[in-house]
Amino acid sequence: MSAYLSFEWMKFSKRWMPRVILFMLLALTVLAFWGQATRIEGRGNLLLPRGWLAALAFSSFFAPFFWPVLGGSWAGNEYGWGTIRSILTRRPARATQALTALSVLLIGVLMALIAILIVATGTSLLVASFTGNPAWTSGLVDGAFAMTMLKGLVTAWYVSSFYLLLAYAAAVVTRSAAVGIGFGIGSTLAEIVLRELFSSLGGIWNTIAEHFPFIYSQDMITRVVGPLLLPGTRLSRVSPGTPSAGQSLIALAIYAAILLVVLMVAVRRRDVTA
Repeated sequence: MSAYLSFEWMKFSKRWMPRVILFMLLALTVLAFWGQATRIEGRGNLLLPRGWLAALAFSSFFAPFFWPVLGGSWAGNEYGWGTIRSILTRRPARATQALTALSVLLIGVLMALIAILIVATGTSLLVASFTGNPAWTSGLVDGAFAMTMLKGLVTAWYVSSFYLLLAYAAAVVTRSAAVGIGFGIGSTLAEIVLRELFSSLGGIWNTIAEHFPFIYSQDMITRVVGPLLLPGTRLSRVSPGTPSAGQSLIALAIYAAILLVVLMVAVRRRDVTA
């Protein structure tokens, strides 16, 4: 297992795709901070220590459109480049190979979130400087804030990991990076459109729309960090009728388990070297 992890980590550290995605996420975080800073209403959410919570919220909002690119390209390109054939000629356990690659990607997601928090710290200080506000809001950091911060980090990682897994599994099943990325991002866009359509139809269709993965993920981070953000601001508001954080946690876990089963069946039963 350690040999597989070392090999996958070496690939992760050498390839450019993780760096490109991280750069785009960092750039978007800075732009999101700057855009919010132009509005007096939500400016207080950008000042430390609330700025860390805002950064986690932004990273979770961006997750459905960026992490599928990494998950889909990582798994799909192994087949397109023929790397998987070279790996399997050494007869490793197929399930182990697939799970170690996925594990390294999930570690990479966590590292990216930490990098986002670091960049958000500097951006928050710049916002405070340019807007004439104090760099630090006193009286907020206590045990409750630390726990919320930890929960927010885990939630952002959880949501991001789900969308990475979605594209990763699709790419393995289809042996295509393009299909994995397209399915990962396209399914979210399709859910947004279908939700409006199914909601207008009512009945069983509306019930189905209420259980789309996107419904469970979209406000999950806000449920966790929103109570410590400024009341009434966009980052603290939750859409009416959205599931609780606990309900979203369980629902996404069920979806993730299904994806893992599909992934393992595809890895074990298909002749991926053909």
